[in-house]
Amino acid sequence: MAEATIAWPVSPAPVADRCDPPAAPASAAPASRLVTAQDLARLIDIGRSDPYDAPPPFGLSPDGKTIAVILRQADPAHNAYCQRLVLVPAVPSDGSPAAPREIDRGGTFIRATYPLRTFPALRAGYGQVITPHWSPDGRTIAYIKQTAGPPQAWLVPRDGGPARALTALPDAVENLAWNAEGTALIIATRPALRQQSEAIAATAGEGYLYDDRFAPELADHPIPSAPMPLVFSRVDIASGTIQPATSAERAILVPPPAPGQPSQASGATPSADGRWAWIEPVHPAWVVNARQVVIEVPARRGPPRRWLCPEALCEGTMHLWWSRDGATLYLLQRTGWGRSQTRLLRWHSGAPRPEAVLTTDDVLVGCVPRPDALYCARESSAHPRVLVRIDWRSGASRTVFDPNPQWAQFRLGTIQRLKVRNAYGVESHADLVLPPDHRPGEHHPLVVVQYLSEGFLRGGTGDENPIQPLAARGFAVLSFARPGAVPSVRDAPDETELMRREHVDWLDRRSVQSALEEALRQAVATGTVDPARMGITGMSEGTSMTQWALLNSKLFKAAELGVCCEGPTIYPLVAGPVFERLGRQLGTAWFEPQSAQVWKPMDLAANAERITAPILIQSDDSEYTNALDVVAQFRLHGKPIEMWVMPGEPHFKWQPAHRLAMYERTMDWFSFWLQRQRDCDPNKATQYQRWLAMPGAPRKDEVTCLPSRP
Repeated sequence: MAEATIAWPVSPAPVADRCDPPAAPASAAPASRLVTAQDLARLIDIGRSDPYDAPPPFGLSPDGKTIAVILRQADPAHNAYCQRLVLVPAVPSDGSPAAPREIDRGGTFIRATYPLRTFPALRAGYGQVITPHWSPDGRTIAYIKQTAGPPQAWLVPRDGGPARALTALPDAVENLAWNAEGTALIIATRPALRQQSEAIAATAGEGYLYDDRFAPELADHPIPSAPMPLVFSRVDIASGTIQPATSAERAILVPPPAPGQPSQASGATPSADGRWAWIEPVHPAWVVNARQVVIEVPARRGPPRRWLCPEALCEGTMHLWWSRDGATLYLLQRTGWGRSQTRLLRWHSGAPRPEAVLTTDDVLVGCVPRPDALYCARESSAHPRVLVRIDWRSGASRTVFDPNPQWAQFRLGTIQRLKVRNAYGVESHADLVLPPDHRPGEHHPLVVVQYLSEGFLRGGTGDENPIQPLAARGFAVLSFARPGAVPSVRDAPDETELMRREHVDWLDRRSVQSALEEALRQAVATGTVDPARMGITGMSEGTSMTQWALLNSKLFKAAELGVCCEGPTIYPLVAGPVFERLGRQLGTAWFEPQSAQVWKPMDLAANAERITAPILIQSDDSEYTNALDVVAQFRLHGKPIEMWVMPGEPHFKWQPAHRLAMYERTMDWFSFWLQRQRDCDPNKATQYQRWLAMPGAPRKDEVTCLPSRP
């Protein structure tokens, strides 16, 4: 079972020193080959491998000339990662991106922690974003690295020399920053997590009381759930001495709120001349809320003056920055149809409203302001993440570092964005990816990948379904972004009430299905999709979306699930007492007499006889028991189903060998059922023997054997 809490191993997981050499900058040669699953699995990442907003995954030197960034590359063959700390010029001298200079290598893949309901710190499957921090004199870089035991604070000279660990603590260093003098690091740790874990382990001899600390799918022991605040310390660079941080030092890592800032506001940013700006909700009592930007200017007499950027212009604002002189405020927002675009706005002092500097379908992540430009990680639908420099005045964007220049050699299919409005009036979008060799008049089988479609179209939520390699195999791929809440529930006062309203008559499921069917209608209307050969994938929330689609439509002929399944016993049996009570608060029935009727539109196990689509499940080992009733019922009713269990994985899987295996198995599954094709690789012979023996499978002579393909 994958561990849920932080129990740091004595020895780290394997780390690959078999790093690919830095790729040469892209040439002007035409793209020559198709993307394979191996190509996608071995991409070099900067920060997280998904487009969610996150802290900066890079650090700019004090003089603004050099960028420090940690590169991470998966090595599926050894189920490991290569990690390198490199330096690149922030403004390349010849105008083209420069090759990186490596100054440190190694370290274990550090998984992020996240809170869930009553559990303050669970271990995620996605990586923690590690920001390199430059010393004030620009001579040393501090960063978090794990070799043995928990992650620690490390230092490395920028001009060469060995890296060294500054701390050797029993608790993970979760964040760090330099003090203004450059003589110490301010670090954040969470000792209560270790202390609670040790206290739980000490009671093992008498057994564990099954109470609210349990979530069986996450751990077979109680999970620490008492408060565990961060503890801030000062670490002297010269001696390594550690002492409690002062309030001023703590403020370096956790800046205090602005004077007069509402409690629900965020992003408070001071200007050089004493102004403040922040983002606040328009309706503070609503959980789903439009937000507005506030500028507050101190007055010589009386209360400060305030300006509002109204919801219509500034909704979706995520980050705020002031110009050096404090005369201009810059806003970065998600905007456009279904929040599918990124926009940089400029609001001059005294102007009635901001003006657009840059609008793009690309995603900008972890941006860092400088006086002359904004530096960001940027990714488009067709290209993995790069580092860019965006001019404040013109919005012109220039790539300063591309960790994957080899991507230019691949032939990619066209990508068309579809704008969707469902029956409830909610906007969303989808991206239709066609095979690279598509010719007019061809109708391709289609695979739906869910449930986010922003930035680089990689593998959907959880990164399990390889979009471009599927397209290279002749599939049209619909990357579908689920819609947000319907208007009638947005005034809910808290998350529980919001979820309760969305559960009434399965309102949210019906809204999502309506949007999906509209996206499919538009895809079919392009004349490139065969509506009789469509498959669907889903992971996490996408699993529930897929369940509903299979039971409430006849659109799909095959399915793949990254975890399974939502049903009338999953929460009380495997999610634990807290989630069992939550379900009842939402109006869900578990073992009550009416549960079968309540779950009839959603429960795959109870409706196994109705399902005709073959289902492939690729689950982590902490959640596969959720699917046992579904697998048993499908087999009882003679329905095609297969489940794989990935050992040592949490909800979002992180091991490179598993990711590549899931990529390839997903492609083989849909090729078999939707294209009637199989891979001639003899190592896959037993796979196809199983599939050919499944109810409803084509005969062997109906399946074309093709050489190993992308």
